[in-house]
Amino acid sequence: MPVILLLNKVDLLPKPDLLPLIDKYQAYYPFEEIIPISALKEDGLQNLKDSLVKRMPFAPPYYPPDILTDQPERFFVAELIRERIFRSFYQEVPYSTEVQIEEFKERKKGKDFIAATIVVEKRSQKGILIGKNGETLKKIGSDARREIEKFLKRDVFLELRVKVQEDWRKNEIKLKRLGF
Repeated sequence: MPVILLLNKVDLLPKPDLLPLIDKYQAYYPFEEIIPISALKEDGLQNLKDSLVKRMPFAPPYYPPDILTDQPERFFVAELIRERIFRSFYQEVPYSTEVQIEEFKERKKGKDFIAATIVVEKRSQKGILIGKNGETLKKIGSDARREIEKFLKRDVFLELRVKVQEDWRKNEIKLKRLGF
């Protein structure tokens, strides 16, 4: 297997120090290639891409070109709801949430029906997510519904609930039940 050494943050290194650093690493291991980059300044990224692409084996595509993914719509709907939670809260709450799609009914007439449960670890997180008079949850639901409709290209009725499952991230059985 070819091994490539990627040196990041070279923008922080004085130019005269770069070649001795590369020589130092070459003495440790016979890397097939050493690529200096600055990810922050996007310097050297094209060299990295070109190097990786030329090493990739040719293979026929797994899916037809018009197929976006092998994930079901339910997965993306749950992720769009989680995204709205992340955009609404920046601290502990988003990292303690999981979204489960309970129902997903496509209807010939009217809006599709989606019922989702937001699982949190603590009662306090439930209160934060719901907000005073349910305003926070309504905003999350409204924003998520708009994004879901854009993604699905059809109208939906989104129903959100919040449920507490104490320490679900630390419990292997609960994690499996939630799909992890």
